[in-house]
Amino acid sequence: MRMPFKVSTATSNFMIGVTAAAGAGVYLSEGYIEPGLAMPVMLGVTVGSWIGAHLLASLRTSALRMLFSVVVLLLGSR
Repeated sequence: MRMPFKVSTATSNFMIGVTAAAGAGVYLSEGYIEPGLAMPVMLGVTVGSWIGAHLLASLRTSALRMLFSVVVLLLGSR
């Protein structure tokens, strides 16, 4: 759609996060999530998002595009 890579990546991640948060709220209220197990995951996501935000601001778009391509290829091969 000819949007800048960083803008489209950030927008996509935001929308995925909103959807995941809504789903997690439902599962938590129904008792399907054990808070003691979810806490380490939540901490990892928080640290990872902080690191990702700083990398997004400091890396060149071509490096991000290459990194994203490698990750998608690795996940696709699994």
